[in-house]
Amino acid sequence: MSSIIRLKAVYNRNMNKFKDRLKEVLAENKISQRALAKRLYLSQTIVNNYCTGKREPTLDVLISICKELDVSADYLLGLTD
Repeated sequence: MSSIIRLKAVYNRNMNKFKDRLKEVLAENKISQRALAKRLYLSQTIVNNYCTGKREPTLDVLISICKELDVSADYLLGLTD
């Protein structure tokens, strides 16, 4: 297996964890997708796409999500528990 294929597999696995963990953190903090979208000046559709895995946030948006939810990027990306 080439290193590019392995890298893609790790990336896809982490993005699957991202959507699951984003939904988890939102639920734990009782924050709706709509409320997060408003706080980040994004549309609710974009946040929903993050939560369903249809879209991935840019680095800037990821940082904003982490700050708004008071959670680390490592946690959201599945690099730590």
